[in-house]
Amino acid sequence: MHFIMAIENDLNSSQDLENIFLGLRQRVVVTRFSQTVQEYAKSSNPDIILMGLTFKDKKELEFVLELRRDVITHNIPILAMIPKEDANFIANHKALGFTDYMVKPLIKQPLLDRIHSLIEEYKFSESSKTRDNMSFVVVDRGHGRVLFQCRANLKRYVFPEFKKIFTPNFLKSIQAERICFDVRVVPELGKDEVEVFERVMKIFLGHERVVFIAGRHMGAFIEHATDEEKMLVFMAPNEFDEYVRMEDQKKEEQRKKEKKEKFVKDGGKERPPAPTLLSEVKIQIPINDPIIPEVPPPNTGSEESNPPSAQP
Repeated sequence: MHFIMAIENDLNSSQDLENIFLGLRQRVVVTRFSQTVQEYAKSSNPDIILMGLTFKDKKELEFVLELRRDVITHNIPILAMIPKEDANFIANHKALGFTDYMVKPLIKQPLLDRIHSLIEEYKFSESSKTRDNMSFVVVDRGHGRVLFQCRANLKRYVFPEFKKIFTPNFLKSIQAERICFDVRVVPELGKDEVEVFERVMKIFLGHERVVFIAGRHMGAFIEHATDEEKMLVFMAPNEFDEYVRMEDQKKEEQRKKEKKEKFVKDGGKERPPAPTLLSEVKIQIPINDPIIPEVPPPNTGSEESNPPSAQP
């Protein structure tokens, strides 16, 4: 069963889509464009996205480009539903991130045929990559975290590759970093896969928690996970980013608190700064090596080189 996601702000066009998809044996979501919908699109991993455009809101195009930058959604077919023929858009729709386009009003059978064709091309392309690509786990490391993006069937491809990745030297090098697994694009995930992940978590001995970005597999983790204290599960990447931000903020507040407590413990006195005034700087001058040499008195022409001493 395919998952079709349609984003349409125009009420009449939205109702037309509802009527077109009525009675189909597909999972279909028709919704309005919003920030929440953007995150849902990235977490739910639909088979195709239908995007209604107005040509008035630049956020519509920015959203599509954002999907293309996400490693999970960058290849999902996106069909633009445009209000009229627009030569500039038609010439540049692929560069803007769209796979194809159709002009409103949409007719049921041509739309369904186009959706079916785009999904089949997408599935075939992804299947070919799985067969040809030797790497089914992409490791993205930076900003204090290590993200493992699982891109194929877990049992057949991903778990065997973990054995090659998790070498003793690699595990030692990431002891101080956050560990996160992104499984949104994985086709199937059930009890067996969750149990394997719980065994995988045990190799990260120095980490209190291991993070999972689950997307549509969120329910499987909630239902089958037994080590909930060690496993932290999010629906979408933005939730994980917010978690990281909050954790960093807590650490900074804790650091300030410890610094303040240490200051109070030391009697509220800070170590005096190094002297900067000339009067506070002590200079040692050797007695036997005067800086200014003695200068003999001038010759006055008298036989006596020294004046007579005063009589008491």
